[in-house]
Amino acid sequence: MNKSSLIIIIFFTLVSFSCSKDNNDEPIFIDDVSLLTNYIYKTYNVSNSPNTVIDSTNFMISDNKIISSSGLNLETLSEKTSNYSYLNGKIDKIQSFSNGTLTRIQSFGYNTNEELTEYLIENINTNDASSSFERHTFTHTTDTIFSSWTRSNDGITFDEQVSDFKIVLVENNNRTYLETYSYLNDDTQYEISTYEGSFNILNESKYLILNNGNEVLSFENNYTTSNAVNYYNRILSNTYSRKNLMLLYHLQPSAINNINAKSISGYRLDTYESTWGNSFAEFEISTVPNNDNINVFTNFKTIISGNLFSRFSQEFIFN
Repeated sequence: MNKSSLIIIIFFTLVSFSCSKDNNDEPIFIDDVSLLTNYIYKTYNVSNSPNTVIDSTNFMISDNKIISSSGLNLETLSEKTSNYSYLNGKIDKIQSFSNGTLTRIQSFGYNTNEELTEYLIENINTNDASSSFERHTFTHTTDTIFSSWTRSNDGITFDEQVSDFKIVLVENNNRTYLETYSYLNDDTQYEISTYEGSFNILNESKYLILNNGNEVLSFENNYTTSNAVNYYNRILSNTYSRKNLMLLYHLQPSAINNINAKSISGYRLDTYESTWGNSFAEFEISTVPNNDNINVFTNFKTIISGNLFSRFSQEFIFN
């Protein structure tokens, strides 16, 4: 697979989960001085000078949780909206629409201990109203959470196996280990993550287990953070709970310039480096604060051979 296809930004559909009331499950937001009302995500056409917006999605926030979203592709004029519903304080369902037509339903199931046990996705074909389904199940044990990813054409018989996972969470529900077996590729990979303090990601090292049992480092991602609040993580932690955010972290798009760690670090990312592809790309993260030094606009840029390759931004609106 060529490099450009791997690092093209895939629009990250913000999925939401339950809200935890356990103080040990959430970062301490020392700069929480304003009421957050909106989060805006944009992607850009970097071929134009100045850059022009391709997609803009506005997530409406209430009590730090997502309640709905509305987006517009400015090149195709396609409109996308989503509604978020909660049950007993936990995310229950997300319904997504394209130009007013229902296209996706995400549902969440929990056990009696209020642990996430199922994440179900129904993708609806608007041409013939048929559906395809993807299911992620979670089995919680003392020290490991086992997850299985399967697919179905009828939502009843899930007979297509995609991947199996082993997930280890430690203090503060930080995910330190992820093991993935792919049925398609018939291979096993694992990832080790390290953190600074309670919630700040420092390193993600990804390994491949060869047929002879040897383990090879595929690549690693390295980060530095500031002491400023990461409001993106704040939104997700209140909508998901930090534990569920970590259980579903591996389901985000794998493109390296999506910079997935922006979703799990309790404090704002300052720098990001990746050894994928022999470090052929550079990444720039720049934040413009308001008068209270709360980050309100952050640019994420990928640069290859001195040229801007891709760009997206996050904006946070306070009342």
